[in-house]
Amino acid sequence: MNLPTCISSNRKIRYTVCFVILITLSVLFFIVSVCAGSVQIPLSDIWRQIRIPRTFAAILLGGALALSGYLLQTFFHNPIAGPFVLGISSGAKLFVAVVMIVFLRYSRTLSSVDLIVAAFAVSMMSMFCVLLMSPRVQNMSFLVLIGVMIGYICSAVTD
Repeated sequence: MNLPTCISSNRKIRYTVCFVILITLSVLFFIVSVCAGSVQIPLSDIWRQIRIPRTFAAILLGGALALSGYLLQTFFHNPIAGPFVLGISSGAKLFVAVVMIVFLRYSRTLSSVDLIVAAFAVSMMSMFCVLLMSPRVQNMSFLVLIGVMIGYICSAVTD
């Protein structure tokens, strides 16, 4: 066997072992999450409890967050690109604060769904502002810098 084939084979073996370990840990943590809690539930009653949908939701949302971070880093060709670095989180925080102040002034109550929708809408607008600059710059690192500037501006207004 030549050296590149040996290196490729070792890498495949390492990836396979890591994947098997991660799947095993995920199953183990799923079982612990469903079975452990402040109230002991017998194994026969586990399927009728709220813990299973919550655990599946946690797994799904964790995977979605990991995927979105990966996509941001891939798109910007920068390993530090993320929602905090690009100003997405700061824009959402700013608008949630503004919405809360406006509705508080008129003595209206807001549900958490309203705040989530407001945060999502403005985080998309904040990302759109960064992407709006993309045709004008040649280097993706400048887009990260623009996102950092948007984040600092939004954080300054919020603070």
